[in-house]
Amino acid sequence: MEITEIRVFELEGAPREGVALYEIDRGGLAPGEVSPYRQTFTEIVTDEGVSGLCPGGSAAVKAFGQNLIGEDPACYEAIWEKLTTRPHSPTRNLSALSVLDLALWDLLGKVRGESVCRLLGGHVRDRVRAYAGMLGFDTDPDNAAERSAEWVDKGFTALKWYLPFNEEAGKAGLRHNVELVGAVRDEVGPDVDIMVDCILSNSSRNSVLYAIELAKQLEEFDLTWLEEPLNPDDFDAYEQLGQNCSIPLAFGERLPTRRVFAQAIDRSLVSVLQPELFVIGGMTELRKLAVLASTHSVPMIPHANESCRHAMHLLFTLPTRFSPLGEWGVKINHNVQYFYRDFYAPVDGYFNVPNGPGFGYEIDPDKIV
Repeated sequence: MEITEIRVFELEGAPREGVALYEIDRGGLAPGEVSPYRQTFTEIVTDEGVSGLCPGGSAAVKAFGQNLIGEDPACYEAIWEKLTTRPHSPTRNLSALSVLDLALWDLLGKVRGESVCRLLGGHVRDRVRAYAGMLGFDTDPDNAAERSAEWVDKGFTALKWYLPFNEEAGKAGLRHNVELVGAVRDEVGPDVDIMVDCILSNSSRNSVLYAIELAKQLEEFDLTWLEEPLNPDDFDAYEQLGQNCSIPLAFGERLPTRRVFAQAIDRSLVSVLQPELFVIGGMTELRKLAVLASTHSVPMIPHANESCRHAMHLLFTLPTRFSPLGEWGVKINHNVQYFYRDFYAPVDGYFNVPNGPGFGYEIDPDKIV
C-alpha cells in the first residue's frame, strides 16, 4: 500500500445552534451570533482506496504532506522520523505534522478494521472520568454557578472554568476571577473537582507576582489544579510560582515535543502535564510522552478540546494512576463534531471505550450544504 494523495478540503454546514453557541465573544462572533459552520479536513489517500481522515488542514499541511507521497502508511515511525529531521526546524511544521500523523493513525485503523485504541494496545479500563470544560459559557459568577449546577446534574464530578481577566484588568479583574471560582464552589459543594484555566485571558501577560497573588486568593476553594497562569515556556517563572503556591499547577497545551516536556519534568515544575495532540506532533509523539510521564509518575491529562476523540483512544490504554481524567470541552465538541455521523460524548460524566475503525468518525454528507 502506498500513499498517493493528500487532500485538504473545507466543508460548510448549517448555522450552529443550542449548546454549540458561545455566550462570550469567540472567533470574531458576538455572544449568540450565528453564521454558516465551516470546518477544514485533511485526508490521506492510498492506492488501495482506503483513506485516513483528520479534522484540520491548511496550505502548509498540504505542502508538507507531499513528503508522504509514495510512503507505506504502516511505517508511521519512519515517516515521523523523516518529517522531523528535515533541514528546516521541525517545530515550524509540527502543527502540519500533527494533522498528518493523526490521519495516518486513522488510516491504519481502517486498514486493519480496528480502533486506534486497539492499535495502541487495547483498553485497560472500561471508562474514564470526564471533566466538563466550560469554555464559552458566561463567566458572570451567578451565571457560572447556575451552569455548573446544570452539568453536575448531568453526572459530571469535575468542572473547569476559564478566568476572563489577566493582570492588565487590575484589582477589579482579579476580584472578578476570584468571585467566579467562589460562586462555582459554593454552588457545587466540596465533592466536585474544580479546575481553573487562565489561558482565555491571555495569561502570557501575567507576571509572577500576579500569578502568586491569584493562587493565594484561590487556595480556599480547594482547586484540583491551576492551569496556564503564566507564559507557557517561562520555566523559571513556573518554578517561582510553584515555590509560593499550594495549588497543583498544570500546563503544556502549547509546548512542542517530548523533549520540552522532559525539561519540565526534570525541574518538577508542574503536577499535571497537558500536551495537545495537534501541537506536539500527533499520536506517534504523544504515546512516547505518555511513557516518559509515567516513568516519572507525573499525571498526563492531555489538552483535548478539539482533539477529544483522538486523545481518548490513548487514555483508555493508560491506567487511572497515570491519567485519571479526560477533557470534555462542552461547547467546542458541539462544534468540532458537527460533520460526523455520530457524536462521541461522556455518559453520566464518564467516557466509554471509543470505537473504530480508526478514530471512529466519518463525514455525514447530509450535514453538508
